[in-house]
Amino acid sequence: MSRRRIPAPSTSPTPLWGRGLLVAALLAATALSAAASPAAAAPEAAAPTGGVTMVNGAGKTITIPSSAFASVTRAGASGNTQGKGVTAGKSPLSGSAIGTGGTVNPDSVIGTDERIAEGAPTTYPWNAIVHLSTNQGGCTGFMLSRDVVVTAGHCVYYGGWVTSYRATPGKNGASEPYGSCSGGINDVWTTSDWISTGSPDHDYGLIKLTCDIGNTVGWFGWWYNTGETLTGQYFYVEGYPGDKPYATMWWDSDPISSQSATRVWYQIDTFNGQSGAPLYHYNSVTPGLCSGWCIGGIHTNGAVNNQNSGTRFNPTVMSFINYWINQP
Repeated sequence: MSRRRIPAPSTSPTPLWGRGLLVAALLAATALSAAASPAAAAPEAAAPTGGVTMVNGAGKTITIPSSAFASVTRAGASGNTQGKGVTAGKSPLSGSAIGTGGTVNPDSVIGTDERIAEGAPTTYPWNAIVHLSTNQGGCTGFMLSRDVVVTAGHCVYYGGWVTSYRATPGKNGASEPYGSCSGGINDVWTTSDWISTGSPDHDYGLIKLTCDIGNTVGWFGWWYNTGETLTGQYFYVEGYPGDKPYATMWWDSDPISSQSATRVWYQIDTFNGQSGAPLYHYNSVTPGLCSGWCIGGIHTNGAVNNQNSGTRFNPTVMSFINYWINQP
């Protein structure tokens, strides 16, 4: 029987598909969100409880205090550009040691493979999902501003830094309808916590692109609420698995099995190459924070105890991401 992506019932407003998601609202000090392009987000009043130390492959270090937690205010435009030629594929990342501790388990199909090929990879917001080809392997990312691709920490640092990358949103095999951005070690960022510990609690990173391709494809909205219950809510993971035809986009959905302040666990089927994929939901779980297909976390890990898992958006993660969204 064929499956299709069906939004969960909700009383939240209907998204404006042609113009991005509706403006996000701030409900409480522990509940923050941002709209997708081209709408701007409401100002954020809350700050994370501690600073974040960020590092890049070139050895640059930036510490942002909690007071620097800025709102997302970037705007974008729609349209297409001429696609560029395809390059040879890279092998997916495997599960070896990271930093001084921890491992990344290979992404996993749990039981019957229920992943579905994306039928509209050039339709917003699926075109804002990014195929990442790097010197260390293949990953997935997603646009969160005009020039920021969010991904897993191990997709930028995995026992060593990514020194070259190619980011292609909406890629579908040889088709690259929006072109791509390429760069190197100066553009990839994660946190000192990820570098030093390799703990899944800190498995997040990003690429500050060398072009503004997000102004062409748009970007996702996002939200978090540290007090909300995600367990039992249906979420989707979508990205570029290495066991399917090269550079094709696939998705699956299942309820969240359990959660912590930094992680979520689920039986959504994935495979190597989908690390860094968006973990998204139709409308924010807390009503009113974000409308449409909105991101609440990053897929990062394969099965442990029959559960895949991801990094949950929270004040620390978003202070890191928002810093780069708000840089020129």
